[in-house]
Amino acid sequence: MAKIGRNDPCLCGSGQKYKNCHMAADEARAAELRAIRQAPDKLIPRLIEALGDYADATPAALSRFWQEKYTIDQASGLDDLEERGSERFMTWMLFDYALGDGTPLAQIAADPDREWSPAERTLLDGWREVRLQPYRVAAVHKGDGLTLTPLLGEGELHVHDIAAAKHIPVDEVLVVHLLPIVDDMHYITGAAAQLSPDTVAQFHEFAALYLADLQLQQPEATYADLIRERSEIFNHWVMALPRDAKEMTRMELFVATTRAKLAALRPGD
Repeated sequence: MAKIGRNDPCLCGSGQKYKNCHMAADEARAAELRAIRQAPDKLIPRLIEALGDYADATPAALSRFWQEKYTIDQASGLDDLEERGSERFMTWMLFDYALGDGTPLAQIAADPDREWSPAERTLLDGWREVRLQPYRVAAVHKGDGLTLTPLLGEGELHVHDIAAAKHIPVDEVLVVHLLPIVDDMHYITGAAAQLSPDTVAQFHEFAALYLADLQLQQPEATYADLIRERSEIFNHWVMALPRDAKEMTRMELFVATTRAKLAALRPGD
């Protein structure tokens, strides 16, 4: 669409020149959108830093995310134990870990002692329901980003990420937090784990086991509820991923073990 000139008739049909009609409002909106797009780069580190206020909750969160594999004494060395382990854990704890009255993100955003710019407030309001979950790469747009579809849901989401578009192929699955920004654009935060397409069938079987378990307490529960309440299981799946194609039976064993574990936890079984 051609850019409208200052002295051109306003597109609203008022008959006035653009500069005397909608130009000021359009420029203000454009400035607002630029501020929103730029805000995550400073906002995310600020939120991660604020997790320091949740030291008492960290041991339980760490145990839950890593399925009791690591203890709080190992927290400082997570990057040596798991690829980008610290970033993966802290991002999950910020957005997903349930505390008494909301996630750390929700509590930090509502803290009256913290000040947020209008752009930051807009983003924070849109991030409250973000959770870790898997997405399939539906399309790659070179020089732009990716189109993703939720593996356990519907719809399409566009991610502006030039670097990701260079090395992530179609049909790959990303386990990641996707943050809505503006104009249907999304931002990948934290470390994205990648799953090859040949693990998807077993992943669906794994997720279905956990959904069935959740439905024992909440008969009407859907995958959306599972994602909101038990998103750490997606990291458990990533932890069990085979290192090469020869280890694919490892995933079959992991699914079988998960089935047995959930059955053992059910009263009366």
